[in-house]
Amino acid sequence: MRQFTTRQIVLLGVLLEVGITLVHAPGQAADYAHQHAYWTCAIAAIVICLPIWAMLKLKRRFPDQDLLQAIVSSHPVLGRMLLVVYLILFLIIFARDLRIITDLVEIVLLPLTPIVVISLILLLTLTFMAKGGISTIVNLAEIFVPLLILTLLTMPLFFGRNMDFSAIRPFLHPDIGGVIKGSWRMLGYMADLMMLPFIIAGRSYNGRSAWLGHLIGSAFLIVLVLQSELVIGVPILSRLFYPSYELARQLQLTDFLDRFDLFVAGLTVPTFLTKVGVDLYVIGLTTKRMFAHTWGSLMVWPVGLLGYVCSFMLFSNVVQIYDFSREWTMVMVIFFVFMPLVLWLLLRPKPKEDNGDHKPSGEKQDSTSQPDSASQQESQQASSTGEANL
Repeated sequence: MRQFTTRQIVLLGVLLEVGITLVHAPGQAADYAHQHAYWTCAIAAIVICLPIWAMLKLKRRFPDQDLLQAIVSSHPVLGRMLLVVYLILFLIIFARDLRIITDLVEIVLLPLTPIVVISLILLLTLTFMAKGGISTIVNLAEIFVPLLILTLLTMPLFFGRNMDFSAIRPFLHPDIGGVIKGSWRMLGYMADLMMLPFIIAGRSYNGRSAWLGHLIGSAFLIVLVLQSELVIGVPILSRLFYPSYELARQLQLTDFLDRFDLFVAGLTVPTFLTKVGVDLYVIGLTTKRMFAHTWGSLMVWPVGLLGYVCSFMLFSNVVQIYDFSREWTMVMVIFFVFMPLVLWLLLRPKPKEDNGDHKPSGEKQDSTSQPDSASQQESQQASSTGEANL
């Protein structure tokens, strides 16, 4: 077991913030903010700074525990009741993300395959990913997130003259109401970044990694939305369900590689799958924290199948996901923006209990207390690595 590095936490933060947000959230932002759609990413990023600050303060009190452990250890009964609410929240996020990635794969890669079969194949992949633990997910993030960032940085080299800067004029006369509405839609997806403290111990979730990951993820979204406006145009962008895919379709390397978007999709779809794998892992870990004697790896299949069913019951098509983001943002604001502040005010580590067996300093302790102290040291050492296994 090992402690995660700053680079790994940064990449994991970028994955959570960008993974699903770039699929169709830019189109919703452009529908309200028009040519100032890229402002919505910056405003949503500023709002998320508040819960990040609260989580960093809270993590200092629980350096050897993730947020789920801290909630249960501070308030065993009320904490488990709160975890039930978060479990439902994570399940809806998993169902939403699974439905989004299923529709995207059906449209881009497998148009002739039934959507039910595609979703089952994806669920099988996600289940093995989540059962592998957080180390597997972090290693996948180290592979695919840099490729995603590299793809974005090289896009301007291929677009060239296709970028029309008149599409973002006027620069300094925004529709304030439209920008706020677009930021509201964008916040509902970018707030997924706050799932990171639930799975990472306080020693790994430090200020440098948290702020750098948030900065890179926000800058990535701003550049992506800005490129979409310059290449696709605001009128078309606001009417697309998958603007990022349409942006990739504009990439052409001579007539021989006119379907270069398939190559880009082959690089980005695994990134989206890794993000959905984080959703499933959080659900399994939450179940494990609620019931101490439960194996989280055994719960991955049941909760995965439940999320699979919910993805079709809650969202019959992608239009419902598009409309769902308006009300869903309020839920995310309550539990991922305001609730971290409440937890920062309420959660305190319990003082160590004194069993009253005081002995002289030169006398050895009972041998019966040695296994307990050894087990406590092992648990602290396992949690201090920042790695929460199912």
